Order: sequence, then structure tokens, then C-alpha cells
Amino acid sequence: MKAPGRLTIVHGVLVVFALALIAKAGYEQLFRSDYWSKIGQRQHYVSSGLPAPRGQILDAAGRPLVESREMVRISVAPRQVRNRAALARDLKLASVDPRFVSMSLDTMRKWVDVPGAFLPNAVAPAIALRGVYSKPVMDRVYATSGGIRRIVGRVGPDGKALDGIELALDSLLRGDTATVRVARDKSGRPLAAPDDADDPTPGSTVVLTINRELQEICDRALAVAVDSLHADGGDIVVMNPNTGDILAMASNRADPSAVANTAVTEPYEPGSTMKPFVAARLLQLGRATPDQTVDTYGGHLTINGRTITDADEHPSILSLTDVIKHSSNVGIVRFADRMSVREKFEMLRDMGFGTQTTVALPAESPGVVRDPSGWTPQSAASVVMGYEVSVTPLQMVTAYSAIANGGELLVPHIVKEIRAADGTVRYAAQRQVVRRVMTPEVATEVRTMLRDVVAGGTSTKADLATLDVAGKSGTALRNAHGRYIAGSYTASFVGLFPDDKPQFVILVKLDNPQMGFYGGIVAGGVTNVVLRAALAARDAALNRGELASSVHAPRPDTTPAGKAAERARLASERRIDSADVADSLRELAHAPPVDSDPRTSESYVVTLPSKTRAIPPVVSPRAVPDVAGLPLRSAVRALHAAGFRVQLVQDAALPLVPVAGTMLEAGRVVKLGIAH
Repeated sequence: MKAPGRLTIVHGVLVVFALALIAKAGYEQLFRSDYWSKIGQRQHYVSSGLPAPRGQILDAAGRPLVESREMVRISVAPRQVRNRAALARDLKLASVDPRFVSMSLDTMRKWVDVPGAFLPNAVAPAIALRGVYSKPVMDRVYATSGGIRRIVGRVGPDGKALDGIELALDSLLRGDTATVRVARDKSGRPLAAPDDADDPTPGSTVVLTINRELQEICDRALAVAVDSLHADGGDIVVMNPNTGDILAMASNRADPSAVANTAVTEPYEPGSTMKPFVAARLLQLGRATPDQTVDTYGGHLTINGRTITDADEHPSILSLTDVIKHSSNVGIVRFADRMSVREKFEMLRDMGFGTQTTVALPAESPGVVRDPSGWTPQSAASVVMGYEVSVTPLQMVTAYSAIANGGELLVPHIVKEIRAADGTVRYAAQRQVVRRVMTPEVATEVRTMLRDVVAGGTSTKADLATLDVAGKSGTALRNAHGRYIAGSYTASFVGLFPDDKPQFVILVKLDNPQMGFYGGIVAGGVTNVVLRAALAARDAALNRGELASSVHAPRPDTTPAGKAAERARLASERRIDSADVADSLRELAHAPPVDSDPRTSESYVVTLPSKTRAIPPVVSPRAVPDVAGLPLRSAVRALHAAGFRVQLVQDAALPLVPVAGTMLEAGRVVKLGIAH
């Protein structure tokens, strides 16, 4: 048999190859059609995430603090760009960094991600050009700046929450991102998206308990105090003691890069602001009364080789009330000897120290309260003076709120409400009591002690003219790496306003102030500024109707000049009365004799002349109206209509003295500053 030729072999191979192709094609079409359909769809469509609008963050009045805005990020493939001049022009109009404009035109690069997010209409001309690609993103817009940013937190360029409320409630705020398929042509350019694309689900709206106006007042006051006192930083926290609502929380650090909310993340040793809790526990246990006394040995006491001293001069024998009023270290240590070590530890833990408050803010510190098994022989005296224990500003405000509200330790909360995108309320804050730490009677007695501290003790700088403030100051040496730093102090003051029916518990803390360090002076002064500004504000979370019932008569001027004027007035009245009596006696001496015969005599009443004093009418106090922004004539008319006399002063820096909102009797003079 003749062997096949070369040509026949080639033809045979081609036939076999053709049959194999047909078999393979049939197999793929009959048995793998679904697989190849998916490949085709993947080549013609690309999945793109459509970001969901992040939920709003509002203040207690419903005003936006943070909201989302749709932005665009752009990338450029330089080798695909055809109209280079137009691209350069459009990128410059969109305020793109010139360096990245040059990079976008460099054909040596394959891909350039332009940093930053842009408004869609700002980069629309550039996106329309070949070689420019866009990606929608959601950017966060903050209605305010400064301290409130430490509360609400931040969101990174990639849309991830970094800190604050943004991080704590990220799962609720971020919403659900929708995934859409975008068709592409043969060159890979996007076409219109299919009509069946789902819309993203917006995030929930979070309503905070923060009062925006009061927050701004605290931010400004703290910034001025840190700057003027050359302090390392400070914190202000204001709470409603009856509900647990945090009304303001300001933090400030000299380092501008610091963004942490230090009111919950940085504990400190509170110093003498711890003493009222010791007094309250002694009263609660029946181990002391406000009038019981101890000998403070002239303000010096040595215990276990350690000498405890008092900063201020005072009588050696002090009652418990006076110990708090004069902030006597020796006195509080002597009174606290009536408690066991375990009772002192339980006092600290019962007031909430050493545990987190569970407020909806990240990185909250529990503070430090050591178990008594780790105490040294000096610890029992240290803790009652506010040393060897550390607390956060929020913990301290929460503890003082128990004194203000009648003895109940509340759970503080900063989130008032959470609403879903459809308006459904998913969470509403409720008043929550942790435990009762003192009876209402004990709380009232402690508030009376704290009022005396401000009225005539170590914290008179916090006092107001017509409304009583109760509170306690603290001045504590700062501790670093287990050692106390000489000359470095934490100055603090915790106030209750007003003292009889507190609406605010306010803490002011300043770290290492250089221009004075006593808490009653520097921190108490800042408290006074905040309270006066809150009274003058239109809406600072104050119930002005209740404030009217707390107004007291103006206190006497206790300055040396005021005391001298009062002595002169009393002496003048005594001279007038003495002269009148002397004249009357002379008239009686020259009068005709009176028959003293009991049978004929009659009763005579002799009226001695005296200075007639008119009884002052009862005038109810009223608030000084806010005339900011009004023309001069209208401002004067408004003040007159409110019942005040007006004195114009050539000083535009002091627009109104006293400030708007101050409670004064009708007829008092109000100074109105005008420009020179």
C-alpha cells in the first residue's frame, strides 16, 4: 500500500483541527453558555459603589452641626487625554494644585489620582474630557469650628470615621451604599447606568444634647483663658443635673494639632473639689454635723511622717462647714478619720469614680481609683484631699450633679435622639438613675456649704451680683510619671447655678496656668464669665422663669472701700438720732412741772422726735433686655421700656453693662457703650 503523501497528511491534520474546534465550540455553547455570558457582562459592565449620604448631626434645638455634601474625586489617564490645553484650563479653574495639573499632562505617567474632593459643577467640564475619570464621594460639612469638632469628630478622605460621635455611632450614621452597574463601550468609556439601579439608604440623623450657643460661649471663654493665663490647656463641661444632659463640652490644648476630647479621655487629680463628697458621706453616715468642730492645729498636721498644711489662714477651730468654706486640708483629714479605709474607697466608687460613664464618645477613660489593698499609710489622707485618685471632667460634673439634684447619680448622655432616614425614632434618651448616693436633706446641707464657699470663702470670683452660685475650687499639684511637679498645678472649679434650684453644673479646669494658679481665682473667674454670657444669651438652655425665683437682694459691697462707706453711713445715722434725742431731753427739762398727785394726775405720752424713713417699695427684678444690633435710639427706648435708666458711655468695647439677661431691679442704671 502506497504511503500517504505529505500534502495528504497536512490536509488530514487540518481536518482534525477543524473538527476539534467545532467540538470545542459546541461544548462551550451547549454546556458553558452561562459562564461565557458572565464573562461578557463583566467586560461590558463595571460595578460602581454609589455612596450613601451620611446622617446629619444636630444640636438640641435641631440646628445642623454636621451634614453631608456630595463631592467628586477625579483621576486622569494622561496617555488617553487628547485636548491637553482644555484639561489644563479646567483643572486650574477647579483650583487643582499646579503640581498635579502638570502630572496630569505628563504622558510618561499612566495614571494620576488628583487629591481632594471637588464640587460636581466645579469639575464637570474636566470630567467631560477624554481620559478623565470621576468617582462620587460624600464629604462632611461642619456648621461650626473649634471645640465642637472634638465632640462630633472627623471623617477621613476615604469616608471612614476617625473619632468623636462620628466614630461612636458610625454604623448608624454611614447608611447603606448602593452598588450600581455602569455599561462601557468598546473603548472602556462609561455609558448610562441601567434603570434598575437601587438608591443608597441615607444614614440616621443624630440629635445631640449640646446647646450650640452655650457651647460657643464655653469655647470662647476657654480659649481666652488658656491664652491669657498661658496654660497648657483646659476643659469646660456643663451638665443639666436634673436630666443628665451634657449641654456643653469644650476642650482646648496649646498644641493646635491636638484633636482629642480631653474632657473624657484625660483624667486628672481633682484636689479640693473632692472634699464636699467626704462631707456628704460623713453627714450620710451620721458621723458629723455641719456645726461640729475639729482643731486644725493652726493649719499644720503631721501624719505618718508627712506634714499636711493649709494654704489659707483661718481660725484653728473649724466646723465642718468652715472646713469646706476655707478648704482646710487638715480639717477634712481630721473629719475623715471618722471613716474607715473601706468606707473611703466605697465613697469614691459610689460617686462614679474609677468607672466609665458609658457616654457615647470613644476612648473614655475610667480614671484611677486603687483598691485599698494597694494603699500606702498616707493614702487614706491623700484621697480625701483629692490626691492619689484621678477623675475625668465628665465624671466630676456627674458626681456634683448628684449634690445638685437631691442625691441621685445619673447616667450622663450626649445623644438626645436618633432618627432613621424615614423619620422613625430609633432611640430617645431617658433619665436614668445609677444609684442614690445621699438623701435630699444631706444634698441640701452640702449645697449650703458650697454656697458659703462662693459667698465668702475661697471662690468669691465665681459669684454673681443677683443670683447665688454654689461651688468648690481645687488647686492640685500635677503628677507626671509618678512624681509631683513643683510649681505646676491643675486649677479647677465646679459650680452649681443657681444654688437653690441648680440648672447648670459647670466645671472649669485649667492645666498648668502660669498667670495665677488658685482654682477659686482663675477657674472661678472663668465660671463667672460663662454664667454671665449664658444669662445674656438668647438661648443657652436656661429656664428664666425659674431663675426669677432665685434672685436675691444685692449683697453688700465687701471691698475695703465698700465697707468704709457702710461704716460712714451708719455713723451718720447714729449722729442724727443722738442729736434728736438730745434736743428732746432739753425740751422736757424746760417744760412746766407735771402734777404727780395720783388723785389728779393723768397719763402723758411724750413723743420723741426721730428721723422718718420711707419704706422702700417692693420692686421685682427683671432681666436686662438684649439690644445688640439695634440702632442707638431703639436700644435706649427698649431699655427705658424695661424700666431701667440709661447712661451712655464712650466705649464701644463694652456695649452693655451689666450684660443682657442680668436680673436687676427697675430704676437701676444700665450703661450703654457707644463708639467715639
